[in-house]
Amino acid sequence: MKRATGALRDWHLVGWAGWALVGAALAALGWLWHLDRTRVWQTPGLGAPLALVCAATADSSAGTWLVAVNPDCPHCLQALARLAARPRRGLRVGALIVDTPRRPGAATLAALGAAPVWWDARGDWRRRWGHRIYGEVLCFDPRGRYLRTRFAD
Repeated sequence: MKRATGALRDWHLVGWAGWALVGAALAALGWLWHLDRTRVWQTPGLGAPLALVCAATADSSAGTWLVAVNPDCPHCLQALARLAARPRRGLRVGALIVDTPRRPGAATLAALGAAPVWWDARGDWRRRWGHRIYGEVLCFDPRGRYLRTRFAD
């Protein structure tokens, strides 16, 4: 009978160790989230460091909305297509190519359609602006100043 009691005690220790590990992982995740939320990020803007790769004649009197697009992500391409399919007067809709170390080629530009395309060559979208969600829409005023970020519908 002692043997069964010892085995049961061992399982209790394993259970407590497992819960302690889960607690430590949650605490670490909470700490990382806190660090990310309290970091001061730079404000996005049209122009440097973004490179205009493909210009398109579009009225931008109401501003510019850029969809963060990774060319290998079908969700990103769909988000851009949905937004471009609902034109708004004076609003220019374009693509911001992110997480792509090489300048977008002709095939990538063709897949994006007739939208103007900016390329984030240095990775500022993620590292300096703190953005991470493909398909999000960065909204700029007619002068290229950042207004807000919204999710693509």
